[in-house]
Amino acid sequence: MKDSCLRRAIARLAPATLKKHVTVLPSVREGDKCSFFATAEPVCITRGMKGMLPSVGSERVTAIRHGLYGLFGSQANYYRYRRGMYDITPEQQARVSRLFKKYGFMGEVEYDETRMDYYFPKR
Repeated sequence: MKDSCLRRAIARLAPATLKKHVTVLPSVREGDKCSFFATAEPVCITRGMKGMLPSVGSERVTAIRHGLYGLFGSQANYYRYRRGMYDITPEQQARVSRLFKKYGFMGEVEYDETRMDYYFPKR
């Protein structure tokens, strides 16, 4: 896994002047898996959801909106994510897609902004 590990790639690029560095010890490995693994490949990060709900039929909007409140932790947090104040991680994007499918929306969920970036998943 070392060749595709973002943490290792960053550590290898560290300047010689760096005196301290937080590291993940090999003891966290469980067989061929590492719970701290982050891919060295860029992933899709999104922001903003202002155009998302208008593409859904009006009979499902309320149910989906309430589901999004729960997904993002609260109504206030949902509106922060909706306005694009926070990145929407790949894990959150997958949960949003599942929520939309649960209510019968089979189209692609659209976000206001999409970019490819490096990402450390939260544990």
